[in-house]
Amino acid sequence: MNKQNKIDYNYKVLEVKNLKQYFKTGVGSRKLVVKAVDGISFDVYKREVFGLVGESGCGKTTTGRSIIKIYNPTNGIVKYNGRIVGVGLQGVVEEIKKLKRERYIKIIQHNPFKKKIFELKSKSQEKINVLLDEIKKIEGQANNEIIAVKSKQNEYNNLLELAIHKYETKANEVKAIQKNKIDRLTEKDIKDIIRTYNRTILSIEHKLKDKVRYIKSLPLSKEEKVEKEKEILATHEDNLKIAQDKLIKSIESIDPSLLKVYEEEIHSKNSINYVPNVDLKSESLKTQIAEIQAKYGQILAEYKAEHDKEVSDINAEKPDKTVLKETINKIKANAALKVEKLSDEIKGIKKETAEKINEIKKHAKENPNLYPINKNEIIKIKKEYKKIIQKAKNKLRTYRFYNKLKETPEEKSVRLQKINDLKAAYYEKIKGLSPEEVKREKAVLDAEISKLNANIPCYNNTMSKMQMVFQDPIASLNPRMIVKDIISESLIVRGEHNQDLINEKVNKILDIVGLSPDHATRYPHEFSGGQRQRIGIARALISDPDFIIADEPISALDVSIQAQILNLLNDLKNQLGLTILFIAHDLSVVKYFCDRIAVMYYGKIVELASSEELFKNPLHPYTKSLISAIPQADPIYEATRVRVHYNPAMHDYKIDKPELVEITPGHFIYANKAELKVYKEQLELNKE
Repeated sequence: MNKQNKIDYNYKVLEVKNLKQYFKTGVGSRKLVVKAVDGISFDVYKREVFGLVGESGCGKTTTGRSIIKIYNPTNGIVKYNGRIVGVGLQGVVEEIKKLKRERYIKIIQHNPFKKKIFELKSKSQEKINVLLDEIKKIEGQANNEIIAVKSKQNEYNNLLELAIHKYETKANEVKAIQKNKIDRLTEKDIKDIIRTYNRTILSIEHKLKDKVRYIKSLPLSKEEKVEKEKEILATHEDNLKIAQDKLIKSIESIDPSLLKVYEEEIHSKNSINYVPNVDLKSESLKTQIAEIQAKYGQILAEYKAEHDKEVSDINAEKPDKTVLKETINKIKANAALKVEKLSDEIKGIKKETAEKINEIKKHAKENPNLYPINKNEIIKIKKEYKKIIQKAKNKLRTYRFYNKLKETPEEKSVRLQKINDLKAAYYEKIKGLSPEEVKREKAVLDAEISKLNANIPCYNNTMSKMQMVFQDPIASLNPRMIVKDIISESLIVRGEHNQDLINEKVNKILDIVGLSPDHATRYPHEFSGGQRQRIGIARALISDPDFIIADEPISALDVSIQAQILNLLNDLKNQLGLTILFIAHDLSVVKYFCDRIAVMYYGKIVELASSEELFKNPLHPYTKSLISAIPQADPIYEATRVRVHYNPAMHDYKIDKPELVEITPGHFIYANKAELKVYKEQLELNKE
């Protein structure tokens, strides 16, 4: 195997540790936290293809976007080439809050007055929390009952909308038939076809001029320009031929005899003039149109009568809005009474607590000797926690520098120290040297310092080497930009403005992904799905990355095109020594492409193993479910294939909590102790 293709298991390109990505939605009682990614960990080694697989909504795309910093993580750490590029702040913020609370609780142990009040408030809050939970249950139950009542009105609305939609669909079909017949009589159909053809010819001519202008602007020799122009003219002729063939087929589908009328003009490759073949003012034509309108008007009237009867039947079952409103108001009133009663209890607890606190304050004022404060212990605790909290705050500050891809104060201090050491060594070395030797040593010193300064963390020397190929090949490309501008955008962002160099790089990368330089002047809508995805890959490769996140790059493509893109990615991996994080929802796609596969379900990795091991010994029920869903090109197998359905309720994680455990070398499974025992027995059986 070529050394450039071999996986280097001693070098981790990507390290993901306990990554969490939570999204908050709603407000008040409807506030929710969506755990899109919930504590996943994995490493990707140099030149490895690592697959993330799961159904839609499992969090695999969010994982990729968090890694490339489209989102900052909620928690966890992402390391790229040994440096932290993304880190969640929530964990550190919660750690600081926890430390402050611990400090307060320890301090009040040496202040009897505050301790007594704290204990009283804690007991009071516990009672209030129980009542608040009860209020939530009552409100939730009331909402469910109201939804059930409203569903009757919704059911009626749906039936009515369906009836209207059915009638409108049938009526539109009849109107379309009537229009087509009238258009044929008046020759409006042939006029529309000729008008469309003329616009197409005009567009093709404009594109030819644009391409010729672009070729003339390129830094090429006269012979090369002539050769390019020949290629463009050949493409131009092909486009004209396609437009002509389409026109001929359209005319034949209407009236083959009309081909003789327009044959000469079609072959001239110019715009076509409509030749009238009917007298629009003749009485016979008007009579024919009137007959068609009468015939289809009658059909429409019959459909309308059927529709009116259906609507009448539906309206007969229409729920009474007044009754529904009264029912809903009754549910709300009953819930409000229960909530009011519990709210009064909460007010009573708060009032009672406030009275007891006042009594404690009064008693403390009258008997200060009974509430001695141990100031020495409190000072000692404050000093102890000051260092710990400051350490956590420094950690938070450092993490913020990492998220901004900036040099941390610690990194800056180390760099400046190295520069000072280099300068000290330089001044020591130049003692007694001639001016020419001093000049040489100064050049060496400047080169060393420039090298250190060039490695200051920023986007260009960190994240620019990580690129992403997006899922939707059309939505991810700007429709108002030509291919050259789309691909070269990252070069311009990084400060490259030499147009000759940009053109050279764009043409080279287009050739690498299987497109021609001629495509550089086209817009995204002029390409097929597979070609658009090749443009997306070219955009990712232009900045010379060593790591690519391919987010379902083939899911929106036909099967034959999927194979082409997979082969292209595989060739690029071998040629350029790329490391790839390949995201997909189809295990059959990644089976032969990925070295290792992680299976995700609802934000968690449930199984991780090499491709061969995962298909040979699938352990988690969800993995088995995905594998059972893979179709085979074998009718006999398909007739007997048993589809495994995964039910998450099969797991009992109330007491025995699960974790990602290495069950065999390189094979990880998300399970608790009881499940782990079963999986080990299953592996033993598989070996036998």
